[in-house]
Amino acid sequence: MTYRTMLLQMFEDPNLERRLATAVALAERFQAHLVGLNVSPPPVMPFGYGEAAAYVGPEVFEAQREAAHAIAERLHAAFDRAVEGTGLSSIWRDEEGDPPTLYARAAATVDLVVTGQVEGDALDAMVPNVTEHLVTEAGGPVLMLPAGAVDGGFGKRVMLGWNGRREAKRALIDALPFLKAADSVWLLTVGDAEQVRLDRALRMLGRHDVVAKEVVLDDKGQEPGALLLEQAQANDADLLVMGAYGHSRLREMILGGATRHVLHNATLPVLFSS
Repeated sequence: MTYRTMLLQMFEDPNLERRLATAVALAERFQAHLVGLNVSPPPVMPFGYGEAAAYVGPEVFEAQREAAHAIAERLHAAFDRAVEGTGLSSIWRDEEGDPPTLYARAAATVDLVVTGQVEGDALDAMVPNVTEHLVTEAGGPVLMLPAGAVDGGFGKRVMLGWNGRREAKRALIDALPFLKAADSVWLLTVGDAEQVRLDRALRMLGRHDVVAKEVVLDDKGQEPGALLLEQAQANDADLLVMGAYGHSRLREMILGGATRHVLHNATLPVLFSS
């Protein structure tokens, strides 16, 4: 198993160039086809117009479309610069619609989604955070790159969270291309290792030629996400792998506490799977 098709969520922020460089390095490592996708939201009625909305001229919507088009052109140019001269198989796509829906739909036909850490909170269902949506709706692994700089060679020291649930098992399988190439792998659980079948998970990894060290911590009521990040830092891990938990409500999901904490506080790449 490897990642042969990668989808890069394109959005404009100060980390764009670094995120592109890392995605290209990953695509080269796995010899993957790289898809750069930008989704522009459709024009919306400016907040506060109320009953005056009927008198809003078409120039308001046209201005929004022009702004979205300018952003798309800048992103396209940045993507082209990043892949130029690499010999990578790649394609650029530009779509208009609801970003969470279209990115999740695109994720259905790729092996790995690469996205970036963003500021904000998706508790407001009407202001969806695409990264938060993807980690539970992509149907496969989603790699979130942190806001800071990341060396494209990461994945040599991997911390994997294990709680015996479906999401953790899926994350373990989805991360195998990284795990098989890693120098060190830790399988971490909190509480009763026997109850979550940690020994069986270790043997399962072993059959994939992945030798993992078990880390069993006492459950002292600590926030699981904070604990995962703390242990990753203590072991100098350069990649965290974890199952993502969430359930749909309105237009966006309500994330589990550990998933949300790691999304907003991680300083290393995180591979989520749901």
